[in-house]
Amino acid sequence: MRFLYSALLYLLLPGLLLRLLWRSRRAPDYRRRILERFGHFPAAGGHMPVIWVHAVSVGEALAAAPLVEILLEDYPDCRLVVTTTTPTGSAQVKARFGDRVLHVYAPWDLPGSIKRFLRRVRPRLLLLMETELWPNTVHYCH
Repeated sequence: MRFLYSALLYLLLPGLLLRLLWRSRRAPDYRRRILERFGHFPAAGGHMPVIWVHAVSVGEALAAAPLVEILLEDYPDCRLVVTTTTPTGSAQVKARFGDRVLHVYAPWDLPGSIKRFLRRVRPRLLLLMETELWPNTVHYCH
């Protein structure tokens, strides 16, 4: 079933890219950081253990903020990577946490993008806010 899901995503990819470019007319960050959606960004934590928190947009980022604060306080030897899918979510994370966390756009749920992201981040723990479940992400994190 995951194979069919992945195949459908690859078939829809040109349309997803066009939609992203269309949205970037009003929010240029959609275009500026497009490679992050394919797992291309500087490596995350060096040799530090990484905790990955995924918050889709502003609402989830606000909901995750108290948890992230606790993680920063209780796990100072860990690097926190917070992913979102929207520029407004990104802005919220950056405004609230600055350099204390690494913000990256969440990779699209394509096998290659997820694997590339996981190789760079190497999370010990993934915390998904709300009910964001992506089959390939969950599969490759397992």
